Order: sequence, then C-alpha cells, then structure tokens
Amino acid sequence: MREKLLTLGKDFEIKEASHRRGGRTGETKFYVDNKVLRLRETFNIRKSKHGEVLYQVQERKMRVRDTMKIENRSGKEIAKIKKRMVGVVRDNYVIKVRGDRDWQVYGSILHHNYTVKEGAKTIFKVHKKRLTIKDAYFIDIDEDCDDKALAMMIVIGLDDMADE
Repeated sequence: MREKLLTLGKDFEIKEASHRRGGRTGETKFYVDNKVLRLRETFNIRKSKHGEVLYQVQERKMRVRDTMKIENRSGKEIAKIKKRMVGVVRDNYVIKVRGDRDWQVYGSILHHNYTVKEGAKTIFKVHKKRLTIKDAYFIDIDEDCDDKALAMMIVIGLDDMADE
C-alpha cells in the first residue's frame, strides 16, 4: 500500500507489488478515499477510481474504547475493530468479522510489522518496505482469503486507529 504525500485527506491507491522484483509496483487493485469533511473519520474502498464503494470504514465516537466499524455498500456491518483496554506494553486489537469470527492482531501496528490471524490460520501479514521515499508497506494476504477488499479495509482501520 502506498499513500500519497501532501494530499487533502488520505486518498491513495493500493497497488499489486512483487517481493521478487524488489517491491516494484504493478497495477492498481483498489482506490481508497478519505472523507475529510465529516465528523467521523471515514474511508471508502473502490475497485476503480469512480466505481461504487465496496466497503466503508468509520470511527465510532463516544465510546469507552476506540472502535471502527466496517460496512458494505448497503450499510450492513461486516466487521468491527476494537482496541482492548489491556495493552500495557503495546496496543491490543480484536476484529469481529461478520459477528461470529474473531481475528487477533499480533505485532506492532505503529511499525507496520504485524500479523492478523483467526485461530492458528494467518489471514494477512503487514511489514514495512525498507528505504522508501514515500510511505509504503507490504500487505501479504493469504491465498485462501476470499475477501481481499475487507482485509485491506481492516489494515486501513488499524493504521488510522494507531495514528490517533
């Protein structure tokens, strides 16, 4: 994922990259736009720049714990990211997917070096690309993951929550 520098909001493209080719990017897979003129932080992910919204992630205000909700295009809640109160050394997050599955986050979100798992199964890994001019990092999604757009929205939500 590569974020644009010096933009109003946090609009960016998610591009396919290859570890074998030194991290060079390929075609754009998703477009993400940040709605800056809203009371709550809101991101939308699209398959094309002006296509319809696949998912929206939005922070939830007035909560005891930080929470972000991911909704599909019809407004139905698909996932919720919650910050646990327990983290003394580092922040702990839990992701409720479709109301019945818990995904756990292991590692450092601030340093873009973490893994998201469901039980023993790895869903995706995030790690920082070394020596880049722009803010870029790799997101390795498991081949069995059936919803890559949802995985990307979880990364965006975690990244935004860690920046606060």
